[in-house]
Amino acid sequence: MNLRKELPDRKSPFLFLIKFLLSFALLYYFFPFYRGITGPGGTFYSSFLDTYLNLVKGLTTFLTSTSKFLLEAFHYTVNQKNYHTIRIDHSNGISVNPSCLGWGVMSFWVAFVFANSGTWKHKFKWMSFGIVSIMILNITRITLIALANHHKWKTITSLDHHQTFNVFSYGCIFLLIYWYISLQKKYEGSVNSNASQEKHALRPI
Repeated sequence: MNLRKELPDRKSPFLFLIKFLLSFALLYYFFPFYRGITGPGGTFYSSFLDTYLNLVKGLTTFLTSTSKFLLEAFHYTVNQKNYHTIRIDHSNGISVNPSCLGWGVMSFWVAFVFANSGTWKHKFKWMSFGIVSIMILNITRITLIALANHHKWKTITSLDHHQTFNVFSYGCIFLLIYWYISLQKKYEGSVNSNASQEKHALRPI
């Protein structure tokens, strides 16, 4: 029996869909689970993880601290009474909740790259690039909301910031997907072309 014929095609859309859905579900539902074990009062609460490996708090702190740094670089006085809230002077400011971290969008991107073909080094590079892009977008959003609340920019303050961020984030992801697929096709075409040339070169005269 030829085992290679029995195994599913690695480029099969069906196999890609299975890998994508399973990895996306695993990543997406990991977040509320981790919030539960690092939140005081939960059934499976872990004080160790809460103190030393609190992913939610660490990511939130990074976003707000970076926004604060950018605002202070432009000579704004930024108040931060806790890790998830920043405001300029005495304006309303912004509070970054766990739902605002963009975990769902990042999970979507990581699952997409994971389900595709390629080496782990190649996948890690693209996963990192997408995550960094989403985080830059989120930091920009937080900074703009803080500025809008301070300067009373109604065009921005009247928006649903959570939904607006999701729209822009998924727009960014779909552009990355298009770019990823385009480069992947060029790479595979180049590999196939080289393989074909080598085959013809080795053909006996």
